[in-house]
Amino acid sequence: MKTLTFVPGTMCDRRVWEPVWSALGGAFGVGYIPVEARLTRADIRTAFDEAAATGPLHLVGFSMGGYLSLEYALDRPERVASLAVICSSARGLSDEEKADRAKVIRFLETHEYKGIATGRLNQFVHPSHQSDPAVVDVIRAMDRDLRQRVLLAQLRETTQRMSLMDRLGDLSCPVLLAGADGDNLVRWDDIAEMHGRIAGSRLEQARDAGHMLPLEQPEWLAARIAAFHAGD
Repeated sequence: MKTLTFVPGTMCDRRVWEPVWSALGGAFGVGYIPVEARLTRADIRTAFDEAAATGPLHLVGFSMGGYLSLEYALDRPERVASLAVICSSARGLSDEEKADRAKVIRFLETHEYKGIATGRLNQFVHPSHQSDPAVVDVIRAMDRDLRQRVLLAQLRETTQRMSLMDRLGDLSCPVLLAGADGDNLVRWDDIAEMHGRIAGSRLEQARDAGHMLPLEQPEWLAARIAAFHAGD
């Protein structure tokens, strides 16, 4: 049985993937890289290397985890058998985004983090899912459990990310790119451009979903992941 190795996004843990795993129905083995437990980029890279110790990975990365998986596939192509990038852009952060993150980092260094605000949470989730406990309760639970230390470390370690757009043509493994029409964090145009730069890549867009696609439409996402791996 093929094993897929899942990578979570910022302030997420394995709970962001559990609905997708359930929807896959045991068709694949499941691996997981706990980037939330690795607080530096060097430690995160080590976690990827450890996961790849038994053979090339079939990576499925969400948001920040999608960028990290893409970066790993470019830097260690012999260790990646396939790549699914979910709601993530290869483009580096804009100066405005870096400035906004710097403000948040300075605040967190001197103030107590009291949890994700409802307005901020709603930026991640499509309006049709903003009252769905299967979505919002999981986001709040992950945020509560991972706490300020993880948020601050992840913001510090991933803000100065380089754009990978110009390197995408070097990818040699099969690639799935998936996004959502209501994602307020990752521009669909970026994902479409990635598709244009990666020969043979598969492009999928979910309707009526926001950035938290694995929680908002797990059945849709599981079906696309399964179809991507069919016949490999």
